Amino acid sequence: MYEFLIKEYIDKLTEEDIKKYAKAYHVDINEEEAKILYLYAKNYWKEFYHNEPHELLDELKEKLRPNTYHTLYKFYKDLKNKINK
Repeated sequence: MYEFLIKEYIDKLTEEDIKKYAKAYHVDINEEEAKILYLYAKNYWKEFYHNEPHELLDELKEKLRPNTYHTLYKFYKDLKNKINK
């Protein structure tokens, strides 16, 4: 059920959406981070939804500022826990 909804959302997702979403949750991201997150969301959303993609998370940890990564990682884990309930 969720997979269909997520796919529909991801298909329409823009970099601007990434920036707005981050701002709404008080996550400070810069332009480069917005681009990175957009590309990962578009290309790897299934891996994030179905698995615990350690390699992808390690890549993001290297590409994002530490505070940004830790905030988004916590948000990801919280969201993943809600979905899996």
